[in-house]
Amino acid sequence: MCGACGEPATVDWARPWFADLAARAAAATAVLRLADRPGLRVTPRSGGWLVTAPTGASMACGGLTELVAAVRPWGPALPELPPSGSGALSIPPPDRRRGVVLRVGADGGDFTAPDDAAARRLLARLAAPPWSLRYYLHDVIGTTTAWGGRPETLTGDPASVVMWLEWARQAGALDARAVAARCPLGKYQELDVEIRAGHVVRALTRPRRP
Repeated sequence: MCGACGEPATVDWARPWFADLAARAAAATAVLRLADRPGLRVTPRSGGWLVTAPTGASMACGGLTELVAAVRPWGPALPELPPSGSGALSIPPPDRRRGVVLRVGADGGDFTAPDDAAARRLLARLAAPPWSLRYYLHDVIGTTTAWGGRPETLTGDPASVVMWLEWARQAGALDARAVAARCPLGKYQELDVEIRAGHVVRALTRPRRP
């Protein structure tokens, strides 16, 4: 529940990696490093975070998207990605969703689109329930747009990278781009996130690549 409004928190793409208190503490550290604002406090707690603004006003946040939205007004428009050191994330159970390929310039199936505009609408559907609960985007073919090409890939401290990606996404900085993150979650697993045209189209835990 959202403590500010009493409504259920929206579906949050990053929720599986912030399932325990230590991971939520890592998120709090990461987002405060992005904002770098005296008097701003983020307290991890059961089910989410409590954000206390420099004015003293507070807001309970149940998901990462809510957390970033609550902190962003007190930080820069688009901060630099901070160095490592925020803390470890949770490692969720295996993901049972199916990867799909979006084909642009084709028609006749759930994951085909006749043009780029239709493909962007399809990306939005893939990034939201109910499709996001069953599928993730494996690849895009048939377009030469920036959002459909090979993504720029980030790596580093997973809490910091995830926080920066969501901050940049909410700021609109990823609306015309393709950006991916590959971050270690331990010795054997890694976080795999991809954002295209401002939509989180893949967020998985995978075996770590050699």
